[in-house]
Amino acid sequence: MPVTHLNDFSDRFSPMLVKELRQGLRAKTFLVVFLSLQVFLAVMMFSATATSSSDQVGDVVSGIIFGFFAVAVLLVQPLRGISALSSEVKSNTLDMMALTRLSSAKIVIGKWVAIVSQTALLLSTIVPYLILRYFFGGMNLFGELVMLALLFLTSIALTAVTVGLSGCSSVIIRSLLPIFGLPALLWSLLMVLSFGMRGVGFSDFFSLADNTARVSVALYVVCITYVGVSMLSLGASLIAPAAENHSVWRRLFALVAMLVVIPLCYFDVVDEGWHAMLVFVIAAPAIVIALSESAPLVSTVCEPFVKRGPIGKAVGLLFYPTWPSGVLFAVLLGVLGLAAIFVHPMIRVSGSWGKDETTVTLAFMGSLFFPAVWQAFLFRGDGQRIAHYLLLLVGSYVMLGILHMLADAMNSADFLWFFAWHPLSFIAMVDEGKSPDMVYLTWAAVVDALLMTVLVVQALLLFLKNSAVIEETENILQSR
Repeated sequence: MPVTHLNDFSDRFSPMLVKELRQGLRAKTFLVVFLSLQVFLAVMMFSATATSSSDQVGDVVSGIIFGFFAVAVLLVQPLRGISALSSEVKSNTLDMMALTRLSSAKIVIGKWVAIVSQTALLLSTIVPYLILRYFFGGMNLFGELVMLALLFLTSIALTAVTVGLSGCSSVIIRSLLPIFGLPALLWSLLMVLSFGMRGVGFSDFFSLADNTARVSVALYVVCITYVGVSMLSLGASLIAPAAENHSVWRRLFALVAMLVVIPLCYFDVVDEGWHAMLVFVIAAPAIVIALSESAPLVSTVCEPFVKRGPIGKAVGLLFYPTWPSGVLFAVLLGVLGLAAIFVHPMIRVSGSWGKDETTVTLAFMGSLFFPAVWQAFLFRGDGQRIAHYLLLLVGSYVMLGILHMLADAMNSADFLWFFAWHPLSFIAMVDEGKSPDMVYLTWAAVVDALLMTVLVVQALLLFLKNSAVIEETENILQSR
């Protein structure tokens, strides 16, 4: 029987995946990361073995393995995705790919899977070090395996974020934002995990011995999966032609998830505090992407909705891949998110949340709509909508930090009323101001309502301008 050799990838693989794997495995960045990880782990582990006592060597080895692996897969590998889609845009190859069977979604997924496959290769190379760690004793095998799997899943989600943002034409958004944002995001994530573990060690917490740990890990996996899928969908939308609608399933999933969270919060299934974080994890990506949609309304997109009659046309107002439709969807999701937060029995019955917490919640929700209001009046184009939105959003939080420091240095928050047009200013007022808490709460609610009202009115006016497209679609359907 002749022996066959595997000389190339199977034809079953996506051409984009094969191309990216060939280039990625030969790239200097991957080779440097791969070899450096092996050298550092080998040297540091032998050093730790020689210098540590028998009681400590196991913990030292675990710290070395997870520390170096975390840097490689949570920072270096995701950052390799910042040029994934922009390179195709610069080389003008997207139009050529459109002539093939490669859709925008397949292009994005192929580039993402290629980087994830290389991350999986890095994961497989640290298995020998884990085996060596086992012989030192004191190893919580299941806990460390779960922690390793969560690091890999987090890397997958972060890679999806950078690949999705790489479709943006702004260098600041696709490059500088991930470079400076990833370390800050990882630090925040570490703080949240430390708070959730409440003094328990990492390996003990991830051994999933109690129900709290199991629920926390399950929710974390669901949340990062949702964020990753949303960002991949964003990347597909940024490079897709106007005839493709990638917003339907993304918005529908977010809407269904929020409708599921509302009864979970109402019946106290999710703990107080964590329920607000869960709501914002669902709402924030969906609202940000919806408010930064830039595709024009075309008859090809309208047809699946228009042919279903008045109900279909009404549903289309929420699911067209356009900015007006995104505004209506974002406002609906934001209102449902606030409802999910405030129906929790610890807030609704016992009143454990004060006016300060309510004001801060309204301020964070309003901050998602504030950049879109600026764009509604100052933005004069569609190509850079996502870039402008994210820059305004990041600038808003930078402004919050500056205002907070100024109010603290001046020991007065009276000047903050000059910035009351921005929802985030009320967070600084709550911390530094001397007015009654009800005043800040009322004004925060009023500002949020005004922002949403302005956006809804602007969206409806744009829908009136686009009514000719819907009428044209109806005429096409009637002529068939």
